[in-house]
Amino acid sequence: MSDLFNDSSESFYDPSQDENKFVIIPEGQYEAHVKSLELKENVVVKKKFLSDIFIPMFKIASGDYKGKTVKSKGFFRFKTPDKETYPDLSDNSGSNKGYMNLIESLGVNAESKEIDGKTVYKLPFVKSYDIEGSPAIIKVAHDKWTNSEGEEVTTPKVINVFKWENGKEDTSDLPF
Repeated sequence: MSDLFNDSSESFYDPSQDENKFVIIPEGQYEAHVKSLELKENVVVKKKFLSDIFIPMFKIASGDYKGKTVKSKGFFRFKTPDKETYPDLSDNSGSNKGYMNLIESLGVNAESKEIDGKTVYKLPFVKSYDIEGSPAIIKVAHDKWTNSEGEEVTTPKVINVFKWENGKEDTSDLPF
């Protein structure tokens, strides 16, 4: 046990340097950049539809909350299920507006096509490297829920993303 305390490389925790201190960001709109992207693939929704869920994390760019991060509620990208793998699931392409708004707000374009006389949009599957650092205006709302101890908890969540017209890409968090 004494070897544990004789380590030659010292390590400390300085609470004043902790960038991840929990702060409840007030509801409202903020200029921000995509910091990271969490992805959940092939999620069956309501036992009827197949979706990938994109959950970007945003870092606020300015003001009192500059540098603080806030996670999105998640944006569903419904896809056409493979009938062999998912014989009981249906297409839900009419519910992809939120995902389309997300990617367009972050500068990723959906390609339009004419199918059966209708204009439809082919939605790309974005990867974290496609959108990290992208500028956006985010709308934050408070999600209230009850934890396992029965206490009400408030979590700020990004519920909508808009184009930040004059926003510049932020590459300071990128590893290169």
